[in-house]
Amino acid sequence: MFSSRRYFRYDVVLPMHMEFVDQYGKQLGLARSQLISRENEERLQAINVSLQDYLQQLNEVSVAASHVFSALNRRLDFMWWMLDFMMESDDPTEQYDYLLRKKKDGESIRPTHKKTSEIGPLIVGLYDALEDYVVELNAIMKTGLEEGAFSYQGLSQARFDDKQYIANLNELAKSGVLPAKILQLMVEKINLQAGVLEQLKAAYRKTSSSEDWKHYQINLSPKGFSFLTNDAFEIFSNMDVYMEINEDTIICRGKVLSQELVESELLDTRVSIEFDLLTGEQEQKITRFIQHNELKESMQQVPEPYVPLLNA
Repeated sequence: MFSSRRYFRYDVVLPMHMEFVDQYGKQLGLARSQLISRENEERLQAINVSLQDYLQQLNEVSVAASHVFSALNRRLDFMWWMLDFMMESDDPTEQYDYLLRKKKDGESIRPTHKKTSEIGPLIVGLYDALEDYVVELNAIMKTGLEEGAFSYQGLSQARFDDKQYIANLNELAKSGVLPAKILQLMVEKINLQAGVLEQLKAAYRKTSSSEDWKHYQINLSPKGFSFLTNDAFEIFSNMDVYMEINEDTIICRGKVLSQELVESELLDTRVSIEFDLLTGEQEQKITRFIQHNELKESMQQVPEPYVPLLNA
């Protein structure tokens, strides 16, 4: 018979979050359809087809203008390339061409424009908004590499509003002005992609904000932990366990080993979780944390020595 005490040794209270995952490590509540609708994905594809057509037409009229707009579209595509992997819970930095794509994107130059240009401020504004998104996404991936999971904590950008730069973009596009037609599609494209980033932030909010995690009293060891609860857990289900230990977030893969009824007035079930594929560094952090708490508790139980008063 399985003993729930086999792996556990010390009671602690920790901020913690448990997120169930499938056999591939993807969150069960994080389906692609929840991040971008089928209609929006199809619209994004249609925008890309139209942009390629318009950019080719522009290149036949003005190579210089085509270079500026093509550079903007490449940045938009780089933004989507990163988001596309993130929607599948994959790390873009692990792709063989990530560094090359990042290097090419880093070579982008902020456009300049004449004071008399009607659409110049819009082009620069669009570039600046893209720069903010690309910088944020690269920072998210850097955090993911360091902590083992993406963290979406940055403040959200407002949707890009072309009317802050030009009042009549839609009218110019309807009248057939090619640069206006291109910019109109690019504004729609960046806002569709920004919407996906917002959905990612919402989906990962619980795992990204430790200050919102519930405090659990658990019986902890480097092998796993147990805790009392009234919630039902499916045996052998997998989860990512997020624990804040000494202001450091540790993310471990866990598996539900047992769920046993106990005699309790408030919480009637003890659930036992076993860590899976724990790294040596993670195991050391947990071990040191337990040892520190054990030593601290032992010191509190040692009576203070009696020191007689000098003039007693």
